[in-house]
Amino acid sequence: MIFDLKINMEILKHFEINKENDFIIFSLKDEEWETFINILPSEYKDCFISKTDLESRIKTLSSTKEKELSEILPTEGNIKSGDFGEILTFFLFKEIYKKQQIDGPKKWRWKQDQNMPAPYSDVILFSIKNNDKYSKDDLIISAESKMKATKDKRRHPIQLSIDGAIRDHTSRIAKSLSWLRKKYKDEIVNENSEKDKLVQLVKNINRFIESEKPEHGEYVKKVKAIAFVEKDFLADEKVKTINVPDEAGLDLEIYIVSIKDLQKMYETVFSEIPKI
Repeated sequence: MIFDLKINMEILKHFEINKENDFIIFSLKDEEWETFINILPSEYKDCFISKTDLESRIKTLSSTKEKELSEILPTEGNIKSGDFGEILTFFLFKEIYKKQQIDGPKKWRWKQDQNMPAPYSDVILFSIKNNDKYSKDDLIISAESKMKATKDKRRHPIQLSIDGAIRDHTSRIAKSLSWLRKKYKDEIVNENSEKDKLVQLVKNINRFIESEKPEHGEYVKKVKAIAFVEKDFLADEKVKTINVPDEAGLDLEIYIVSIKDLQKMYETVFSEIPKI
């Protein structure tokens, strides 16, 4: 199942959280680095393939875990970096909005190529309070994440995440929802799929796509820009000029996540996944 309401780990407790000017800054506590990284590999693995599907592949193909994961996990540095940021974004906002029971697809399971990014919005999450009666409080969140783990004076991850978030708001959310609806429908025909849950997910996606219908109505849409920045670069990055276009109806929040040894962290996470 590619959609799961369970939150398997708590990660916010490892961060110091502050508001500075236009930014919400999450700083991973240095003393929490080892603890934090130890909880990630198993959760990241599940974002690429479920335990059941991995075991089925190994058994059916007389294969090994290492062999199968070698064809699923990214091997190129820029894709590892991008996937790392997207998946951490997914878990951060699931926890931030856990009271709303928000969730979304682990879309990295649907990647067509291990060394290509998943298409459309980086992260899509949504919450519907009552499946039998849609409400104006129903919520959809899109998040655009960018990484800066190595020194490159030209790269401006905060602005890049903002630019991507604007694209989400103007057009990409709609494309993402149509893509998700098709993926859920594709899942329905699988022999072992949870058909009732998937049918409800298709209905819920339609609730957002067809909000102009009287039975659906208005909903809340939030857009997030999130930049993951090597701790050593944070001071320079947060004083750079940013441009946020004046978009009608735009509810944008800008996050910066500061982590020491960021490149080492994502490389370590991907190297540890096949060992668990």
